[in-house]
Amino acid sequence: MRTTPQPRRRRDRGSGSLLRLVLVRVGLPALAIAIVASVAFATIPRPAAGTSAGADGGPPIAAERQSSLVPFADARDRLADENRPFVVTVIGDSTGDAPGEWVDLAFRQLAEETDRPLVQHSWDLVNSSYLPAVESNADAASAPLIVWNGSASGKTGEYSLAHFDTLVPAQPDLVIFNHGLNNVPKPAAVGPQLTALVAEVERYWPATAGFAAILENPRFDAWADAHRDVIDNVTSWLGEHSSVRSIDVHSAYLAVEPEALLLPDLLHPNPAGSAVTAATVLEALRR
Repeated sequence: MRTTPQPRRRRDRGSGSLLRLVLVRVGLPALAIAIVASVAFATIPRPAAGTSAGADGGPPIAAERQSSLVPFADARDRLADENRPFVVTVIGDSTGDAPGEWVDLAFRQLAEETDRPLVQHSWDLVNSSYLPAVESNADAASAPLIVWNGSASGKTGEYSLAHFDTLVPAQPDLVIFNHGLNNVPKPAAVGPQLTALVAEVERYWPATAGFAAILENPRFDAWADAHRDVIDNVTSWLGEHSSVRSIDVHSAYLAVEPEALLLPDLLHPNPAGSAVTAATVLEALRR
């Protein structure tokens, strides 16, 4: 009998100590830029908003609101302005919640490519808040790349909605959704949850953020068939939201030997799998 659809990660996180370290030596000018930008974005007042969409999906976004979403490419192209910070919010699960996984890999690479200091904030599932920022590439000349990594192990979009005010503390340029692997008990719920998350961002910052949604890696455990239903539901949702960029990690895995990219649980990416996910995301982020 199936007991749990989302296996917990079998690893010692060391109470988050790795995430509390500054990993590189930093020059004073670049460090000052990164710290000032990080504080400014962390404390930006949340604008007034109306009634929140419900965690069960809430009311759908009206057709006119859907058409007003900023195209992903337009928001991404703000990266070309080296004088303004660029803010990314990731809303997802355990495939990107730790150092060395796709969020960390992709944005370290992007920071180097765009000559930006990187300021990463990682989500603390125990305290439902962000850990202290980790800074890297701090001697870069341009304004910082700031990442709010709201990846939460074992959670779905319902959790992200419940913690939205803390999970999304600053106005994002891009929002990347990475939910689905934990939606296998109710595959049809993933689309309404993504709709509600878009509505929440738009409620506070209308027509400012670009959106992308990842079609996650396949799983080969007892929930493999249900996960294929999830992928179908996310694909259908993307078809209804043309402004949201599809990032097809699922196909990238299937194009090689997918089981070789997963840990023994046949669910979580191993280091090689994380590299494939990061490369697929980076492809979408490059102009």
